[in-house]
Amino acid sequence: MGMKRRHVPSLTLALFATLGLIATACGDDPDASGPPVLVVTGGSGGAPNASADMAAIEESKMGAPYPYQMRFVAGADLPALDSDAKSYTLSAGSYSADDVAAIASVFGVSGDVVELGADVGGGYRIGSEDGSTDSLWASGDASGYWYFSPKYDESMMSRGCTVAVSPDGTVSSEPVECETPEPPANVPSEDEARSLFATMVSDMGLDADDMVLETYADEWSASVYGYLLIDGVRSPLTVNVGFGGEGAVTWASGFLGDIVSGAEYPRIGTTAGLERLNDQLNYPLVRGDAGKAINDVAVSNMGVGEVAPATVITPPTEPVADGAIVGVAGTDVPSTDAPVELEMLEVTIVAVEEELVMLYGQDGSIYLVPGYSFIAAEDEYGYTPRHTVSALPDEYVQQAEPIAVEPAVIEPAIDPAVDPSDAMIADVDAAALVGSSEAEALELAKTNGWEARVVSRDGEDFPITMDYRGDRVNLTIVDDVVTASTVG
Repeated sequence: MGMKRRHVPSLTLALFATLGLIATACGDDPDASGPPVLVVTGGSGGAPNASADMAAIEESKMGAPYPYQMRFVAGADLPALDSDAKSYTLSAGSYSADDVAAIASVFGVSGDVVELGADVGGGYRIGSEDGSTDSLWASGDASGYWYFSPKYDESMMSRGCTVAVSPDGTVSSEPVECETPEPPANVPSEDEARSLFATMVSDMGLDADDMVLETYADEWSASVYGYLLIDGVRSPLTVNVGFGGEGAVTWASGFLGDIVSGAEYPRIGTTAGLERLNDQLNYPLVRGDAGKAINDVAVSNMGVGEVAPATVITPPTEPVADGAIVGVAGTDVPSTDAPVELEMLEVTIVAVEEELVMLYGQDGSIYLVPGYSFIAAEDEYGYTPRHTVSALPDEYVQQAEPIAVEPAVIEPAIDPAVDPSDAMIADVDAAALVGSSEAEALELAKTNGWEARVVSRDGEDFPITMDYRGDRVNLTIVDDVVTASTVG
């Protein structure tokens, strides 16, 4: 297969080659001599990628659907791709604290490896949890997803201008004078960023030649997204790095889980795959009678170099009453009880490629199964969208039964020395940050004496502490625009 960071004994590989995914799958085998049924929990996807999943961001972060559906049509003869194809698995517990420390050392992060509790999802951390020093976090799931964050630098807030907000949440129309920021010096070009990336992943024991690279650079920053090739097939496992002035690493992420060969599965063919895409991937994400829900097991939506357009919540011009709906992109959000008129957008598919799709097993394993990436024509902005769907026949995927769990009641941790009436930020004041750039929001929060933290950027959720603070805002950023701002 593609590349592996650490040696796995040949006995282990031989065992998995013989058993396929039997050790990590359950259910009735439709063919006793064939591959096993995969029992999955319903999630699919991968590590953060160059283009955030627009649909997932809009539903989970904004709660507002796009007012259209998409229909995919073949604009060319597509290869059948209906022969059997390999699957792979990442098993929980396949990486250790030493592996986390080794990755952290690539970025100069040293210190004790702190094991995180199950209440925050498990995993590890090296460095501070408050941004006072460089840090690296690793998830507790089978992917071993890790994220490097350099020491928080207040100078990063200098890009942009502040806006004046009155107590009732309205944004002043008076111009705000501010100094035009200068871009950092010596930001790497795309070629330079790729070279830096190749050296960095080599230090991790990986090879950039075993990845599909997507690179972006402007005067402010550069970034490289590397999609791992496994036996020559693109996968959702990525190593991603951002660079700033003088080539400094401003963020990075990747994976630690070991990839092990699994069983071969038949594929449904690209004609059926395109039908599946049309059946299961429909915009908007409207539930119930108004629309069809996405089948999370089978479909994901990604893009090559595609960046989800920012959807801006217009700050209210009058105090918002409890239960009122704030407009999205200057329009009203339709009631979920009202009929939704959906515009149909036809998307022409010009090519198809094999691509692995990530499924989450009931036992904590992660499966990389055969899939198709349907490629649309390049748009006017130079983006080439990819729409990815599982190629597994339905009989090989079984949805796990939901487990009834009594929700735990967690009391927010509030500092008794702080008078809540003095510290509490009004929801309407926090919401006034929506629509600002990230820099503007951070600067305005600082001016108001608030604490602020970015909890999600372009679909990537960051590890956060679970305490509740009435003087802090939590910001969700999409394409450098604040799309959600909550108190807590």
